Amino acid sequence: MRVRLLYAVVAVITVLTDAAWADHGGPLRTAGWSPMAAALLFGGLALLAGMLVVVIIALLTRRDRPSS
Repeated sequence: MRVRLLYAVVAVITVLTDAAWADHGGPLRTAGWSPMAAALLFGGLALLAGMLVVVIIALLTRRDRPSS
C-alpha cells in the first residue's frame, strides 16, 4: 500500500514539475554567449591552466645549484 502511494506521489510530482524544466523563451530567457566568445574564454582558461601546471612542475622538480 505504501509503495503504491509513493509511486503515485512521485508520478504526480514528476508530471507537475516537468514543465518547469522547459526552456521558456521570451523575456524570461537570458541571452547566451556567442560561440566565438565562449571559445576564446575557455581556450584562454585552458591555456592558463596548462601554464600553471608547467610552473608547478618546474618548481617542484628544480635542483639546487651548488654555490661557486
